[in-house]
Amino acid sequence: MSFAEPTDVGPAFGGDLPVSPSDKTRVLALLDAARAEGRITQTEHAERSQAAHLAQTFDDLVPLTRDLVALDAPTAAPAAWSSAPGDPDAGPELIVAIFGGASRTGRWHPRRNLSVLTLFGGTELDLTQAVFTDNVCEINVFCLFGGVEVKVPDGTQVRNEAIAIFGGADTKTVPPVAGGPTVIVKGLVGFGGIEVRGLSKKDR
Repeated sequence: MSFAEPTDVGPAFGGDLPVSPSDKTRVLALLDAARAEGRITQTEHAERSQAAHLAQTFDDLVPLTRDLVALDAPTAAPAAWSSAPGDPDAGPELIVAIFGGASRTGRWHPRRNLSVLTLFGGTELDLTQAVFTDNVCEINVFCLFGGVEVKVPDGTQVRNEAIAIFGGADTKTVPPVAGGPTVIVKGLVGFGGIEVRGLSKKDR
């Protein structure tokens, strides 16, 4: 059985990124559930499972579950959540904005631990197209008289544990989905604010 090549993924959306064993595990779990619920036959289950085991990129995985996920329901982790091997000896990445601004956007590789220092300035961390080197990203913030914005992909589990003094620490995201990344925000914000938010309409 051949599976149609997806037309809405491809390199522009990360469809050419390599899949990890955990990505295949999530697809196999979905196929097992579909077989148990009677949505696919035993033969279809065997064919799709074999294709999942042989998959090299997200373009290979997408057709295997496209008809099993409701259009109005949260989907499996998108390509941007692909885990790329990180350097186990790499320490926290330090991002500094003092009397100015700093940003990380596009297809970048955030480390498991990010440290953000913002004084009289602003920092933007856009994770919507990031390739996570770990399924958990912990962001430690120290912000005085400034602002920090963290933008996350839909379905991300967010734990905003930042402490705000004469400021704010807000979270505006959609419910998480299984297999998605976890973003943990910690630290102190004084006379400023930190906002963790999902994709807005203009971002889509």
